[in-house]
Amino acid sequence: FCMGGVLASLMPQNIKALSGSCVVIPCSFTLRSGYESFLTTSCKGIWINRWREVVFDSSLTGTGLNTIQGNLTGNLQQKECTTILNDLSSFNDYFSFRIECDNKYASFVLCVHLRCRFELAVFNAQLIPATVNVMEGTSVSLICSAAAPCPSLPPALTWTPTLSDSVEDLQETPNQDITSLLNFTASHVHHGEKISCTALYKRQAGKSDKSLKTYLAVTVLYPPKNTSLSVSPSGSVVEGSFVTLTCNSNANPPVKNYTWYKINGTEAVTLGSGESFTLDSKASDSGKYCCEALHALGTEKCTVFQLDIQCKLNTLYFCSLLPRCCVTKMLCYQDAVLPRCFKQSIYD
Repeated sequence: FCMGGVLASLMPQNIKALSGSCVVIPCSFTLRSGYESFLTTSCKGIWINRWREVVFDSSLTGTGLNTIQGNLTGNLQQKECTTILNDLSSFNDYFSFRIECDNKYASFVLCVHLRCRFELAVFNAQLIPATVNVMEGTSVSLICSAAAPCPSLPPALTWTPTLSDSVEDLQETPNQDITSLLNFTASHVHHGEKISCTALYKRQAGKSDKSLKTYLAVTVLYPPKNTSLSVSPSGSVVEGSFVTLTCNSNANPPVKNYTWYKINGTEAVTLGSGESFTLDSKASDSGKYCCEALHALGTEKCTVFQLDIQCKLNTLYFCSLLPRCCVTKMLCYQDAVLPRCFKQSIYD
């Protein structure tokens, strides 16, 4: 359906556009020997669809005279035929270009496939690199690019979250893409963060905006942080009960090895290893404890925790066979940490 002729065209084979917006069709041509003399100021550019219907004539400048409104920006005498088509409706068609000069015309051998859609599914917003897997402290640069088929209404690119104040909008590339650069230093707080880039497209003639979003997840490797010790059950610990100390730490990859210590003055006595440590508590277990998270990227100790074991209250009964009166006395003695108390009941 594309007519032959004396021209050879240089244009993209496929172009995507957004309905309600404009599109630039880059176009240039060469002529067979002997035909260049036809290129005069009388020449006009014409775009024809697959049904050989004229959709745009550069000589018709009045509103509504063309099926598709536009502007021939290229200089035909310099063999440039780049054209901007405006306020496009939704369609999927093939267009060929021809030149008419003093009632002589020539058509391109090749055609352009122009696909125009209401939705942005025809476009691709792209993040480079597609994944981020870095060590904490690494400088990261992300590039977001989106198609910009309409030069007068390029998409606005925004990052969420911004992660830093270093965002740079770059120039439009030769393939009609617009790009934005985000720079940040990777931190553990960025691990698992979803970074998105949104391209907002404004349209002509007051039509509603359209947006396109792409995103990636950030993986940051970092050593143990916020290492802490927790006690279960919480609250008072009574002698003879079981108490479990658990070490918690934030790292990526997760911490798998922990070491437990009891602090005796200036000396740290190693108690064992594992995420948790259980005591069948005795009064002598009272003291200061801490744990250390061991990791390939580093180590970190928790803040020292003071564990106090309360004495268990025992009752001793001394009663006669025929009690008349019962006297109860509390018998206490001082142990290593807290007083140990015994209740003695005497009947007489």
